[in-house]
Amino acid sequence: MKSKSYRFRNYRTACYLVAVLLFAFSSAIHAQQTRKERRDSLLRYRNTTDTNFIRKYPNRLIVTLNQTYRQYDLRFTQNLITDSLGRSAPQLLADANVITGLAFDFDKITFSFGIRSRPATADDIAQKGKTTYSSFGLSFTAYRFRVESSYRNYRGFYDVKANPFDTVSNAYYKNPSLNVRSLRVKTLFIFNKRKFSYNAAYYNSQRQIKSRGSWLGVSNIYQYRFSSDTSLLPPISRPFYGQWGTMDVYNVSGFSIGPGASYNLVLFKLLYLNMTLTSGLDVQRMLLQSSSTGKTLIIWKTGYASDFRAALGWNSRNFFSSLTFRVDYNSYRTNGFRLEPRFYSVDFNIGYRFRMKERTWVKKLKENKWYQLL
Repeated sequence: MKSKSYRFRNYRTACYLVAVLLFAFSSAIHAQQTRKERRDSLLRYRNTTDTNFIRKYPNRLIVTLNQTYRQYDLRFTQNLITDSLGRSAPQLLADANVITGLAFDFDKITFSFGIRSRPATADDIAQKGKTTYSSFGLSFTAYRFRVESSYRNYRGFYDVKANPFDTVSNAYYKNPSLNVRSLRVKTLFIFNKRKFSYNAAYYNSQRQIKSRGSWLGVSNIYQYRFSSDTSLLPPISRPFYGQWGTMDVYNVSGFSIGPGASYNLVLFKLLYLNMTLTSGLDVQRMLLQSSSTGKTLIIWKTGYASDFRAALGWNSRNFFSSLTFRVDYNSYRTNGFRLEPRFYSVDFNIGYRFRMKERTWVKKLKENKWYQLL
């Protein structure tokens, strides 16, 4: 009897132990599911906009016409040789200041392009040379991310600093073969997407109803190519740059990451003022080449990149208009000299949100699993 009672107690203990383990396991599974549901719910909450602050227009085709005044210049400086007259510091400008552009926004995607709208006159070409210009942009929104890609191409620059203006021929020094091509992908992470809309200020696919701002996380991946048939530098500047006075190729590939901030000030649910500032550490790979000497140099450096934007506009239910200002700055430092491309832009934008019937192909697009990831 004692043996049977002992076995019974062992059996009962084992049952209790199994029950406790099953209960603990089921509790852990339930807690994990609860945490996952809470996390998913929090993600949905943070990635969902508050309609008291933001209006969306997912079923509108938004067309924007813009007229732009731009200045794009390249600035070289050196510290190898003393230069009291500034002959070693050319400022090369592109004569493509007046640009007409068109942008199309639908739901999460933006496509834009721009062309030079004021043809150069014979006097312009004689004084500054001829600049050809083209640009394209493609952007999209994905949850709290805004991804902006852009392509710019300039050919033909003139110098306004190192070379004295020729009063006899009434002309600047010109380099018609100097070409600058840039490709950039900028990613913005918007911390306060629920109540702040970056798109409302610059892409018009949304409306900010009440004032709000947000901290930003910003990254850039880019590639610049500066090239010329002879040299990037004017003849008067080349002796100051030693063996690289004849460089005809300067390639830069880089990645930058840093913080930023943006704020929309809204009045009467229609008028708005936005200011955005971003900055970051820049990691750069530079390739220098001189065809005349056969020299090639690859350098890795860290630098600095910054971006400032401001917008003032009127944003109603269908019609919108705005004035925007942008500054892009980069600094590329090699052994003894520096190259600084600078881009300034003032844009006047006017556009309309057209009602668009949700056709079958639109429904299929929105139901596509890859599109839904955006």
